[in-house]
Amino acid sequence: MTARRGFALLASVWLMVAIAAVAFEVSWLARMRRLATANVLEEEQARAAADAGLEHARARLARALGDAGDAGAAGLMDPWRFAAGASDTVTMGNARYVFSVRDDGATLDVNRASEDEVRRLFAACGADDALAARTAQRIADWRDPDQHRRAQGAERAEYVAAGARDLPRDGDVQRVSELDGVLEMPAAPWRCARAALSVGGTGQVNVNSAPREVLRALPGMGEAGVDAVVQSRQDGARIGNFQEFTARIPPALREGVLRASDRLLPLLSYDTYAVRVRSEGWVEGSPVRVSAEALMVRGGGTVFVQWREFR
Repeated sequence: MTARRGFALLASVWLMVAIAAVAFEVSWLARMRRLATANVLEEEQARAAADAGLEHARARLARALGDAGDAGAAGLMDPWRFAAGASDTVTMGNARYVFSVRDDGATLDVNRASEDEVRRLFAACGADDALAARTAQRIADWRDPDQHRRAQGAERAEYVAAGARDLPRDGDVQRVSELDGVLEMPAAPWRCARAALSVGGTGQVNVNSAPREVLRALPGMGEAGVDAVVQSRQDGARIGNFQEFTARIPPALREGVLRASDRLLPLLSYDTYAVRVRSEGWVEGSPVRVSAEALMVRGGGTVFVQWREFR
């Protein structure tokens, strides 16, 4: 009888342990599901906030176009000139977003730029001639569709041999950040060049807003010529066409620019026609953040969204 009672007690204890374990697992699964649901909800709220940031910027750009139209002919001169560089942080209930606007013409599109332009950009960012040439060739090999390695470049085989984590895309670069994976990318020049590069843009450079490094990457542009253009901008002068552009360059240096005019002219713009809007949205107290980016262009007094993406 005593043995039976002991067995019954032991069985009762194990049953209680089993019930507790099942209850714990059910509670844990329920908690995980609640957290997953909360994360999904917070992500959707963050995405909506990031999208609201894009729309806020779009409305501001549309207002700038309207204000320019109201001002008459004088106001029509580059109505987005001062919109580029704008930023704002907005709270909507428990959601927030921050957005910024940048002139697309202040960057060099890495998919449209020639190998020589990329080389000149890295040289302007402090790389010596040999390093700039090697880096430009490796970026060119990264984005071209073939497996023919340039003299100082690197194709898939070189990345595999080096045990690289990332392999060349062999196609258009989707995000500038992916070029972090280019073999032996020089750290300091890359930090400078990374800020000057973009993807998915118009491929034109606005001489009134582009930084020194981007201007230096253009065909025929030497250091002294770039200095003259930048100094002219700092003095408040606005360049309206190619003739005014070349007039800013000292006569002794002008010949090189004119010789490169067939390549240079299609690359230049003198107004802010396209802007990149970046927005980030989140919910207060949540670690979940959603980033968004859009290319917005103007035409006929209207703002068009060329593309937008979330990540």
